[in-house]
Amino acid sequence: MSGCRNTTISGRIMGQSWLNSITVRVKEGYDSAQAEQQLERLMTLRHGKKDFFTWNMDGLLKTAEKTTRTLQLFLTLVAIISLLVGGIGVMNIMLVSVTERTREIGIRMAVGAGPAMYCNNF
Repeated sequence: MSGCRNTTISGRIMGQSWLNSITVRVKEGYDSAQAEQQLERLMTLRHGKKDFFTWNMDGLLKTAEKTTRTLQLFLTLVAIISLLVGGIGVMNIMLVSVTERTREIGIRMAVGAGPAMYCNNF
């Protein structure tokens, strides 16, 4: 370890001369995949072998966006189906209600009641 100073906290406290991880942030407008390749080349050149791995957050971000879109589509589909089922349920209840009162409505119409009079029952 001659000529090498421990300038990191882990080096000063733990006596390590290596890093466990580094975080690199790419400036806006630059290609993160290209920056990752350049970083891998530099690290391989310095280490003499590839004894590390890289993890690009763009892939994770794209996966999260795709999952979010899929979840939104699924929830929209569930909402549409729920509205359809609810509408059919209301329609059936109204049909049963009218069917049960058909005789009563006929009698009211025969007596002279207008549509407003028998629609008030519903």
